[in-house]
Amino acid sequence: MRFDDRLLTVLSQPAGDRHDAAVRWRQLVDLVARAGPASASPVVDHALEVIRTEAPNIDEELRAAAARAVAARPLPVGLLEYFVSDGLTVSAPVLAAATLERAQWQAVLSHADEETRRFVEALHPEVPAVAAPAEREPAPEPFVESPEAPVPAPATTPTPTPTPSLHDVVARIERRRRARSASRTASLAPLPVEAPSLFRWECGPSGDIAWVEGAPRGALIGRSIARVQDDDEDRIDDEVTRAFAMRAPFRDGEMTVSGDGLVAGEWKISGLPAFDPTDGRFAGYRGIALRETARPEPSEPAVEILADPDSLRELVHEIKTPLTAIIGFAEIIEGQYLGPADYRYRKRAGDIVSEARLLLRAIDDLDFAAKVHSAGGGGERRVDLLRLAERVGETLSAEAAQRSVELNLTPTTSAVIAAVEPEIAERLLIRLGSAVIERADAGERLKISLEQNNEQCRISVSRPQALRSIPDAQLFDAAASEGPEKPGLLAGFSLRLVRGLARIAGGDLAPTRAGLTLSFPRA
Repeated sequence: MRFDDRLLTVLSQPAGDRHDAAVRWRQLVDLVARAGPASASPVVDHALEVIRTEAPNIDEELRAAAARAVAARPLPVGLLEYFVSDGLTVSAPVLAAATLERAQWQAVLSHADEETRRFVEALHPEVPAVAAPAEREPAPEPFVESPEAPVPAPATTPTPTPTPSLHDVVARIERRRRARSASRTASLAPLPVEAPSLFRWECGPSGDIAWVEGAPRGALIGRSIARVQDDDEDRIDDEVTRAFAMRAPFRDGEMTVSGDGLVAGEWKISGLPAFDPTDGRFAGYRGIALRETARPEPSEPAVEILADPDSLRELVHEIKTPLTAIIGFAEIIEGQYLGPADYRYRKRAGDIVSEARLLLRAIDDLDFAAKVHSAGGGGERRVDLLRLAERVGETLSAEAAQRSVELNLTPTTSAVIAAVEPEIAERLLIRLGSAVIERADAGERLKISLEQNNEQCRISVSRPQALRSIPDAQLFDAAASEGPEKPGLLAGFSLRLVRGLARIAGGDLAPTRAGLTLSFPRA
């Protein structure tokens, strides 16, 4: 009755504006969560219905914050069903902390989309797979044994399907892409016989390379990245062995393969540590090796990826699921939702959340570009940058005001028509403006200006003081931009994303004397 009385009090509160509605919604979630899994009353049911009905009017960040706040509590199944239906970006912390019976998981997952079901199956392999509502088959009739009927063999429990690694996902998509290419060509190109310039590799917890793709395996399988080689002619960089000992990523470490085979010579080797998604144990490293003389041009990956946008979108979907899980787990540690955590762990978890969200933003941009290009060029490729800047400028000005930064648009009297998809141009301008505003100090004034000539249309944003000391050649390099306070680290990553997406759309992003200029072909 105590929870019912408090729920009735909150339910009776007026929600005259958006802020009041958000406050009331958050209070209802907290009270229903406190009621516990055994709660069952008309008032609780009514509160759950209000939570579900009003959720579309509540900002996603607030809904996700509410999920993190109640993740450590044993929640009513009805509240779990709501969170599951709201998508993985909101429900990940709740699902990671939930402990339910098999039947309860079945009921909860019946409200989930495919991405959320796969997330739960990865976290809880003991939970049987749940088909989407449209795919479910009617339950079979119960088996009744007759005296004369033979005793049926006991049903075997299906072995849980292991979660595929990122390599497995990439390899599967690559096989599909090659199959499509083969169907469109009359004959297959002969396999190259020259020495490989790149290969992928994986090793287990011992550090011994156990899998290689793209190069002859004989000289590579069994080679260790965890210790110095016994053979003086076979060498591995000390930086690589130190990184392995600390379970840290490494990049462009030196590796020498002796002999006169196809893989003999100097290699630059890079790798990322892998951890078991179920228990977090160290599982080894995954990476690539590249000959220093065979680095691809920066524009080649984007062109190759967008040649098959469907495969790219499938890869994006495969990557977002574990990345969202990483964000959810890090937020649980940072917020101490499952118990106290040392300050160092919480600080590191906060860094993981920030960097993972940057990566998630990059993935969303690639998905967006692939979606636009997969339309087959049927969309409009004309946009008035002046009107676009006026519309987007209102959003950016509000963001700047929150940081006590002033943002002004230099007026122009004529239209600036660029040959680019309006959706991509809008996203690029928002990304560029946000990256600049985030590095501006309180009290700074930033300016947006437009110009055009016979070939190009340009929209420029002035460079904040924190980025003026960084040379143009290093502005897009986050590592080179690091200093005592890392003034260019986040900006460098964000600006590289904008430049990459701009080049995919046929434009470019370049530094100028006073700012950053986004250019597109003139329509």
